Amino acid sequence: MRKSKKRSGVSSRPPPDEPTLFLDRSLGKHIIADRLRSEGMKVEVHDDHLPADAPDEDWLALVGRNGWVAITKDRNIRYRAAEIDAIRIHSARVVVIRMKNASGSDLAELLAKGRRRIARFAARTTAPFVARMYGNGQLENFPIL
Repeated sequence: MRKSKKRSGVSSRPPPDEPTLFLDRSLGKHIIADRLRSEGMKVEVHDDHLPADAPDEDWLALVGRNGWVAITKDRNIRYRAAEIDAIRIHSARVVVIRMKNASGSDLAELLAKGRRRIARFAARTTAPFVARMYGNGQLENFPIL
């Protein structure tokens, strides 16, 4: 009997390591972080590292220095010069969630289900970057202006 030369649909490459996610202050301290940690994900929360009123440039620098992926709902981040400079200078990786009227539980579910997609995107996309993540889990690179 001949063996098929066609490869199976299973990839022989292991999935990329999941990056630590940094939750911007807009995502709160507990609901999302607790859910993601219960799934075994590595999560850092803004208020565990910086004062609540710290400028965005401070957390973007922290994210870049540590190689984390920032998660935020602030879709205007790519338009503000100071934030864009910080993203570029510190090679920050930022994912902006685009879900209207989503609860903390909804956002936690999106991130938990999209964890491998985020890991693959972060592994194949050169920093710095800003990406959009939609409610269906799709990630799209968002050119930095």
